[in-house]
Amino acid sequence: MFLTAIEPSLSQRSLRTLRHRLLLLSFSGAFILLLSFGIIQKTLYDSALEQGRSELVRLVSSISISVAQANKRDLLSIPVHQDNISLVVLDNSLAVLHGSFPPHLAIELRQTLARHHDSTDGSLTCEHGQTAIMLAYHSMPELDRMAVVMVPKMALLHEWFRGLALHAVLFALILLVMTWLSVWLWLRLKRQHIRASDLAGHFSDVENNLSNFGCAMIGWQIATPNTPLTLQLNWPEVLGNSPHPVTPTADDFIKLLGPASYAQLRGALVDDRWPQDRIAAMVTLNSGDTNGQRFYLTATRHADHGKNYVTVLLLETTASQEICNPFEAYLQHSPEPAIAVDIQGRLRGFSTALESVLGDKVHFAIGTPFFDLFAEDQREEAAHAFAGCISGEKPDHELIFRMADKNGHDRWLAWHCIGPVDGVMLGSARDVTEFVDNAEKLRETLNQLKRSNEDLEQFAYVASHDLQEPLRMVTSYTQLLKRRYGGTLGPDADEYINYAVDGAKRMHKLITHLLEYARTGNQSGDQSIIDCNEVLNEAQADLKAAISETRATITHIALPQLYGDRIALSRLFQNLIGNAIKYARPGVPPLINISALRDPVKPDLWRFTLHDNGIGIHPEHAQRIFRLFQRLHKDEFSGTGLGLSLCRKIVEQHGGEIWLDTSRPISDPGASFVFTLRGSEE
Repeated sequence: MFLTAIEPSLSQRSLRTLRHRLLLLSFSGAFILLLSFGIIQKTLYDSALEQGRSELVRLVSSISISVAQANKRDLLSIPVHQDNISLVVLDNSLAVLHGSFPPHLAIELRQTLARHHDSTDGSLTCEHGQTAIMLAYHSMPELDRMAVVMVPKMALLHEWFRGLALHAVLFALILLVMTWLSVWLWLRLKRQHIRASDLAGHFSDVENNLSNFGCAMIGWQIATPNTPLTLQLNWPEVLGNSPHPVTPTADDFIKLLGPASYAQLRGALVDDRWPQDRIAAMVTLNSGDTNGQRFYLTATRHADHGKNYVTVLLLETTASQEICNPFEAYLQHSPEPAIAVDIQGRLRGFSTALESVLGDKVHFAIGTPFFDLFAEDQREEAAHAFAGCISGEKPDHELIFRMADKNGHDRWLAWHCIGPVDGVMLGSARDVTEFVDNAEKLRETLNQLKRSNEDLEQFAYVASHDLQEPLRMVTSYTQLLKRRYGGTLGPDADEYINYAVDGAKRMHKLITHLLEYARTGNQSGDQSIIDCNEVLNEAQADLKAAISETRATITHIALPQLYGDRIALSRLFQNLIGNAIKYARPGVPPLINISALRDPVKPDLWRFTLHDNGIGIHPEHAQRIFRLFQRLHKDEFSGTGLGLSLCRKIVEQHGGEIWLDTSRPISDPGASFVFTLRGSEE
């Protein structure tokens, strides 16, 4: 019944709390957004300044070649001003040979040279009047010359200013969207608040109307009949002056039943033995009168949050009246769309709320099959579903069907049926059109995300695959240059050729690993039951040279059987063991231990732990190391930053997770990787 369906979440107090939380969340989001904007701009500012400093040092190094080759007369012909850049040539004592150099800058430059006497290149930031100056120098002590380049600091930050304007517009748009969303949610909550107030007033009107019809309603939890009633409507007002207490219980109500009525209802209301979920009977209640008072009683059992409840409807009658239909009042005053259908499936009555949805056509449906009101493609399914309700079967799911409203628009209604009682089945509905539309939009969004993810994986595979051929040509020709002209073009040329060869090799390695990452999960590998002990042995065989060279020791307990891709899991063990060997402590042979236990949270998964004694990983990098191209030791160790990303992808494709164990104490050297994999069906 709708009287028991008013949720606490619609109360004014709950809605007011939600609005306060929305306001707090909105201000918190705006603060975090502005804080993020400030941090990002500070980082970009420092990066732009450092890049400008590096460019200025490279510029003065290139200019110093011309300064070194020029004699004193040619030195005067070198321009000293160009694009905000000033050139000054000094001798070793910082006397000006060419250009203009303020004395106070010479003092700061002399102090910098004193601190960095072993370096010929450098830079510093100083003040010249109201302008901040970035100064870079290149010293040539054997020629008694020094080239100095000066540029206003703000000239190095043009790109940063453009980026600042773009980011400000972007963050303003995000803030605008957040504001719009907060206002929209605020208005929705306000409408719900008004609806709750209207519903409370409507509930009061319905209660008064039911009282005029001599109706009363009570309810209680079946397991606790001696506790106060959970529902008490127009009772004891309907009974008049009755002896029961102010806070009655189910036991108090049962004691009012006459002997015959008690014997008739004892099985359901006392012993909890129900022939069906709904029963009806004429009963006598002893309210102080000699003959008692006659009521038509219907009792319904229903479950809510795992607990069973009973709701009793009492309709007052007189001795001269025949048994009336107690549901006419319900249909007349129900705020929800409701129907009454006979056992032949013909519509016998409807509520005003259903008429407001369907319009006048519902009047012409009286006496015709009720299922004709549904959409044509759903009539057969609806007829089959409601036929079970009419026969007394309780559906195992909510009945949701589509109807065309009076404006021709589709409306989705979720039906709850009761009965049949005296040859009539009652059904009430709630409008779930918005929920169904949102679910359909969500499915479409998920499909788009899936297609987008597939396109990105295909793009990564194609891009890395197509780069192989031109890179192979670059590598071949740079190696050919090295063999043919190595040692003949001078040390600088040999160094440049070596850089090109090394860069081509590193790019080839990076593309190969990227191609392997893109292929993982896209190839239809054989899925079968595999022995992890054998997979581990295969991984050790592939790493035999590295294990022998570093004198690594690998120990493990008996590992379980899993259902998965043998090649992918072998690559998983190979990458983790290879990392443990690569990042070993200097002079300490790697010691790697592998164990596997049932996951305590999800027993159908196995939790593997790979423990090493290497240099370890700081807990603050626990999430970063599994991202693409993330390397913590770029200078000390070679690599592409794809190994752990590949491990995470393999584990997730086998239904598990992988993480770094950050609970390991600092005194215990090394790192511990934990990952879960789904076990075999056995």
